[in-house]
Amino acid sequence: MKNFLGCNSHDFPLPEGMPADVRLARVIEEHRERYFLACPEGIYEAGVTGKIMFGSGGSEDFPAVGDWVAFTPLDDRQGIIHEVLPRKTLLRRRASGRKGGEQMLGANIDIAFIVMAGDEDFSLNRLERYLTIIHEGGIVPVVILNKTDLFTEEELEAFVAGIRHRHPRITLVRTSALTEDGLDFVQGSLLPGKTYCFLGSSGVGKSSLINRLVGGERQRISDLSDATGKGRHTTTYRELIELENGSLLIDTPGMREVGISASDFGLEETFSDIIELAERCRFSDCTHTSEPGCAVIAAAETGGLSPDKLENYLRLKRESDLFRMEDHDRRKKEKNFTKIVREYKRLKPKKS
Repeated sequence: MKNFLGCNSHDFPLPEGMPADVRLARVIEEHRERYFLACPEGIYEAGVTGKIMFGSGGSEDFPAVGDWVAFTPLDDRQGIIHEVLPRKTLLRRRASGRKGGEQMLGANIDIAFIVMAGDEDFSLNRLERYLTIIHEGGIVPVVILNKTDLFTEEELEAFVAGIRHRHPRITLVRTSALTEDGLDFVQGSLLPGKTYCFLGSSGVGKSSLINRLVGGERQRISDLSDATGKGRHTTTYRELIELENGSLLIDTPGMREVGISASDFGLEETFSDIIELAERCRFSDCTHTSEPGCAVIAAAETGGLSPDKLENYLRLKRESDLFRMEDHDRRKKEKNFTKIVREYKRLKPKKS
């Protein structure tokens, strides 16, 4: 750990009032509420305190890969996490399944690379989902069009034109793990002490691209096989990888779903052209669906705005609004349940 995983003590000071043996560490892997932490003394496997486990307001209160935490070592391999330090950025999506809520994908990320491939998975709508959650987290996005060796120059130009039409200002690079096309640009973007992540669907070549970027110098910060006797499955969980030059990558499994949570800022950044057009609408509360004098609809009809982009914006806006309502109800139920538990413990007869 050449630079202690990009640590700057001024950015992540330990909270006041902590026990003397509390130390600063960074979360490098997460396994169902068990975390692996890196600190100057080595690698620790840690759980969280009961305060975090039972007193949290949601998944965002739990550690995520990339987080800085205050923890206490229990021995030379085990520890307990007391507190998650304030984050600079946070990448999250709507959790899949019936329980709802959000899933934390990574914290304190500087740049997120969205890996796409020009096959049947190529989707501008999905790209805008990634851009929304990235912007919402305060992270800088870069789009990678991968597997360029599989397509003709004309096909590649068509893919690039499609992305540029919807997002003309986005940083875009073409790459191939086979021919190493574009790898110099990506490699040169990885600066010591900075944290990056690679996002993309299964099959877009994300893992192959990462392996070519790090080459034979890839350094796994922890070796779980030695620490716990358990094998590795590198595509099934998130982990923080340190590169030879001291930059850091968060490798994530391929995503089948990119659910949007409450993402007002992310939507405004991703669809900034629509937001600018909306300022010229006749009605301040225009929904851009059927109102007279809607500047957004007019732009879509006259070619100034992609109709597909407008349709996707409206879809994601509805999804964001729905999540906000559902999340409010879910948090209200959890709060009421917590009150019931506390009242039960208060009234429960003490054993003599």
